[in-house]
Formats: sequence, structure tokens, C-alpha cells
Amino acid sequence: MSISHNSITGIISAALVVILLGGCGGGGSETSSGGSSGNLNIYLTDAPTDEVSSVNVYITGLTVKRSGASVERISDDVGLIDLLTLQDSTQLIAVANVQPGNYEFIMVELDQSRSSVVEKLSGSRLPLKIPSQEIKVLGGFVVQTEGQTDVVLDFDADKSLVKLGNKNWLLKPVIVKK
Repeated sequence: MSISHNSITGIISAALVVILLGGCGGGGSETSSGGSSGNLNIYLTDAPTDEVSSVNVYITGLTVKRSGASVERISDDVGLIDLLTLQDSTQLIAVANVQPGNYEFIMVELDQSRSSVVEKLSGSRLPLKIPSQEIKVLGGFVVQTEGQTDVVLDFDADKSLVKLGNKNWLLKPVIVKK
């Protein structure tokens, strides 16, 4: 399956566009403290772009913030993901048992030194500048005690990538909750 520039742009913008989906499924489980927890699955998907053939982001961690609670790390070192390979599909990047309740955000932590883009026309692999090296995806979601909650992070490459004057690329994630 070939991926168009629109696909790449969609994937990068997917970091910017977040679709939060609540689903029903298996039952809750017990946490180590004896309380019940809900199941949280986090997925990535993309939207297309025309200028690059791959957008490689290295995800070093994921955290979530429940209302009234501290930030909680749910995954370490997810690894390198070419966002443009996720057009018309999703990739599971984290599974966690967390406390049920209202959540304020998800934070995706990135490693700029291990992230890059490949331009379509030249085939050149270029660095991807990520100013904050993290993407805070705002827009609440609710984790139920029973069932599972699926959260899909949709990167829109067209809206997220900016070509700099030095011919390098900048990732400026724009996230929209749908």
C-alpha cells in the first residue's frame, strides 16, 4: 500500500487531532491498592500529507492526568513509529489499568534526536524539530470501572508539519477533540 503526502500530513496532524472514543468491553480489575480500575487503551492513527513519505516519531513515554489527582505515567519507551503507515488503520501504543474517573489530558513524550521525516521528492531523511518534545492532548475522557475506554490520537501531518528555511522540518502539533 503506497502512502501519499496527504497520508503523512494526516499522521503528523494526528498528533494534533485527537479522537477520544469510549467503548464497552471486559470488566474492571483490581489495582495493587485494592481499589477497582478501568482499562485504558491508547491508539495512534494518521491523516495524509503530500510533502513527506514518512514521519518518524520516537515516543519515550505516555502519561495521563485524572481530575483531582497527580499525573500518572502509563507507558515507557513506546519506540519509533512512522505515523504515515497508520493511514486508514490504528496502532495500539499503550494498555493500562488506571483509576476510573474523569481524565483531563494525555501527554505524549517524544525524543527529537530519534525523530525524522523523509521528503517525497528528494527521498532525503531530515531531522524533525520538536520544540517541547511533548504533546499535551487536551480534552477530557472518562474511564469507567466496567469495560474499556479506547482513546485514539489522530495526527494530522498537513497541519502539524512546517518546512523551515534551512530545509529541516518542525512538528507543531495541533490537537482537536472529535
